[in-house]
Amino acid sequence: MQKVQLKWTKGFQFIVRDDLGHEIIIDTKKEVGGTETGFQPIDLILVSLAGCMAFDIVSILQKKKVDLKSFVAEVEGERCSEHPKRYTKITVKFKANREVNKEDITRAYEISQDKYCSVLATLKNPPAIEFKIE
Repeated sequence: MQKVQLKWTKGFQFIVRDDLGHEIIIDTKKEVGGTETGFQPIDLILVSLAGCMAFDIVSILQKKKVDLKSFVAEVEGERCSEHPKRYTKITVKFKANREVNKEDITRAYEISQDKYCSVLATLKNPPAIEFKIE
């Protein structure tokens, strides 16, 4: 079981810590009371999706012995203007050095999408969420 802990520091800022001791800061925009010192929680969905797919694609391309020298994933999300302001569209772009065949990247993306990316699978089939108060 994976576990992360969020510890409130001030305002809307929290320090997030995982089981391995890694930390990030989450916060929000100044206009709603934050200090803009960390990622907004909703943006971490974009980070998670792009990161998961990038891991898969790089791994697949390396296994195919593709001459991968550079790889960049960019992700954009469009949100509703009304609460809960969820993402309505997410676009992920992948760029590699020009020696890499676009068909190889496309095929690696398809494999990630259909088989490996746990973040995408979670977004497509949301888990049951259980709340506990201690």
